[in-house]
Amino acid sequence: MTDGTDWILGSMTAKLVHEALSYEIRGALYEVYNTLGPGFREETYKQAVLNELQRRGVPAARECPIEVAYKGVVIDQYRLDLVVDGKVILELKAVDELHPRHEAQLLSYLRASGLRLGLLANFGSSHLRVMRKVV
Repeated sequence: MTDGTDWILGSMTAKLVHEALSYEIRGALYEVYNTLGPGFREETYKQAVLNELQRRGVPAARECPIEVAYKGVVIDQYRLDLVVDGKVILELKAVDELHPRHEAQLLSYLRASGLRLGLLANFGSSHLRVMRKVV
């Protein structure tokens, strides 16, 4: 596990993990929020974001299953809201405000899935909030 640093260090420069893809995802999130605004249920935003990503030519899958293992034994299974291009978990909420448990949930999904980058987006408040998490 890393210290949460969101940089890949190169010989002369540093860049964000999946920088271009993250930029495209954020654009889709803001397009959906600016079009629909707050007030809908989470499922509505999931479908709208999936449609917007597809419209932009960005591959995404909804309700992707992941298994949780404990000491080599699968003990549970979860479904991820969206997985974008097989690289980024996109966890969507439609709540008044994000809670630390939402962040913990995304971090747990990242560890269980083996993916490095997750975005947590909340459509439920007066402005869109997007948090970026890296493991």
